[in-house]
Amino acid sequence: MPTAALVAKLSKDSSPSARAEVAETVGIALDTGALAEGERRLATDIVRRLAVDLERQVRETLAQAVRRTPDLPHDVALLLARDIASVATPVLSESSVLTDSDLVDLVVGEDETKQLAVAARPSLSEVVADALVAHGSEDVVVAVVSNPGAELAEPTLDLALDRFPDSERVHAPMIARDALPVAVAERLVAVVSERLKSELVRRHALPSDLATDLILESRERATLALVDDNSSPERVEDLVRSLATGGRLNSSIIVRAACVGDMAFVETALAVMAGVPVDNAGRLVHDAGRRGLEALAEKAGIAARDKVVLRAAIETVDETELGDGPADRDRFAETVIERVLTRFDADEPGVSEEDVQYLIKKLENYVSHRPEPAASQA
Repeated sequence: MPTAALVAKLSKDSSPSARAEVAETVGIALDTGALAEGERRLATDIVRRLAVDLERQVRETLAQAVRRTPDLPHDVALLLARDIASVATPVLSESSVLTDSDLVDLVVGEDETKQLAVAARPSLSEVVADALVAHGSEDVVVAVVSNPGAELAEPTLDLALDRFPDSERVHAPMIARDALPVAVAERLVAVVSERLKSELVRRHALPSDLATDLILESRERATLALVDDNSSPERVEDLVRSLATGGRLNSSIIVRAACVGDMAFVETALAVMAGVPVDNAGRLVHDAGRRGLEALAEKAGIAARDKVVLRAAIETVDETELGDGPADRDRFAETVIERVLTRFDADEPGVSEEDVQYLIKKLENYVSHRPEPAASQA
């Protein structure tokens, strides 16, 4: 219907239902973009009038009709977005006319319905997502991290975990995202349930077979699973520095990594703990006389009993070729155990009888929990 006819219709029937019908018709006409220049100006004038109509039904109908209109005047979009939630929601959810600055201003308030509408937009910029996570309720934060179109920077994800550290409703969709910064994944490992930990492993291609874990609690084991032999040096260093920042980088996690042959982690962790460049640490770790390793481990604060296991693991790495399969990891760990026990038999200096009993108990516990090989068929 031409816009002039709409004006005529309003002059004959100005009831709320008639105005709502006009709002829908003119909104759809604007949305199609098929109006001539003069008609478009007249349609815009009608929309401006209807956007401040006293009847809620009229404004709701208009908002629904123009929610996707790309050339909706910016001032009209803001009027509708600042209206009551039933009017604002369609525009907040879909209008491309609203800027990031508009959306940030609109979500800073306490209207959860409006915040949820913004959180459901097909795409969310980092700045809008951050504002929602900072000011929204748990439901709002869940909606943001569940939105695949949301650009979530590491600080925003950290803020979500800071605000709702025990919320599985926040953890689950975060784990389900296509990609996570390594530091955020490391934080999740420390707090999520076993079920979600398995999901984290599955979705983010983390090694799920932890049969060769040694001398570590489950959190440290899962943390090391965040990197593998194919991880870039940058990813490994990100994880190590994240652990250091959180006070979770210690002898135990370094020894565990050594026992499964993860030298990239060992070298990077020793470098960070000792305050030396990673390249230098790599050369010291594999120094033929082991004096470099001894000096580096000393500077890093590695305990005497842990140095025994560390040296045995590094000797095994330097003397054997480590394969990629679980069986290869098992054989490697078995060799490390044998070397460690041999060193104890030789009365390793600096290691007390208590230390010996502690590590032997840990080693025996590891062996006893390894799966038995399948019986051969006759």
